[in-house]
Amino acid sequence: MGQYAETLISGVARLSDDVHLIAYGAVDEPVPGWLPVSVEWRPASRTFHPKLAAIDSRLRELPRLAAADRLDVFHAPAVHVRPSSPPVPRLRCPVVATVHDVIPLAYYGSDLPARLRVFYRWNLARAVRSSAVVTVSEDSRSQISAFAHVDPARITVIPNAVDFEPNPDPNVLPSLDVKPPYVLYAGSYEPRKNLAGALRAFKVLVDEGRPEQLVALVERTSGHAPAAHRLIEELGLAERVRLLDSLEKRDVRALYTLAGCLLFPSFAEGFGLPLVQAQACGTPVAASDLGVLHEVAGEGVEYFDPADPPGMARALARVLDRSRPEGRRAARLPARYGVEHFVRAHLDLYARLVRRPAASLAKMA
Repeated sequence: MGQYAETLISGVARLSDDVHLIAYGAVDEPVPGWLPVSVEWRPASRTFHPKLAAIDSRLRELPRLAAADRLDVFHAPAVHVRPSSPPVPRLRCPVVATVHDVIPLAYYGSDLPARLRVFYRWNLARAVRSSAVVTVSEDSRSQISAFAHVDPARITVIPNAVDFEPNPDPNVLPSLDVKPPYVLYAGSYEPRKNLAGALRAFKVLVDEGRPEQLVALVERTSGHAPAAHRLIEELGLAERVRLLDSLEKRDVRALYTLAGCLLFPSFAEGFGLPLVQAQACGTPVAASDLGVLHEVAGEGVEYFDPADPPGMARALARVLDRSRPEGRRAARLPARYGVEHFVRAHLDLYARLVRRPAASLAKMA
């Protein structure tokens, strides 16, 4: 979601001279380092309760700011599941809401804590009643339609943009204590990302005498991290698994480019951006056999059942046995994943909303 917002804001600022951008931040939030200088930054003012700051700023403060700023369109780039994150607002101007997926309902369902489930359903209902709804794949559109009871024709599909140049610099690896050959896992500790399955599959390869290291790109902190650390110890993989977080972009691109394979074992995805990033670097992919990943990545990926670690290990071994990093070429990605296509599609949507008669907008609110 963060990459989506960054790519969109940066792309609109670069490609459109006649659009004035204002970014509304959280209380005391510093200006993001990537934010273009042409974009106005407006952090929210102080709130009566820190834990409710995001809700307060969107429901009480934002309508006043949006009116004062005379916004033509407001874009909420995500529908969050936690009350500590900003909900989709209701404003006098058209609101665009991007619903990346409905994984909190479609995958976690009743396992999601009740307070998160209640907040997410409320927030999702606000999103689908916005002037326009955007999502990132046809698979997500189908699921949003089913779980939010909304006509799929009301949902615009704009695939994520991939701005990811290869970095074949081998000098990056020693600085990260990474030793080739290695398998790259790019995800998080979140259970649906299936790091546990990846570790169990990798253990099969280690027991077979393969030389690879497993390098996992994860978040800095997570409540799910201790379980993953325990599993690494239980499987005896402490010397063969490298957990990395908060890297510079050039380092991430080097890890993708020089990997023997990207292992993507998710149980549920709305898009699967790492697959396309790997393809942009010419890196082979072994991934879960999910409809959305077939839609996004197409042929040339070795698919497996994410609930079957031995089967995952066999698929990974097949990819590694035919993978030679030095002989690869970066792929020419389809135009639909280009930044310009991504930005123009959003700008076209904004323009249609601004031109729509006020009575029509009222019906959509």
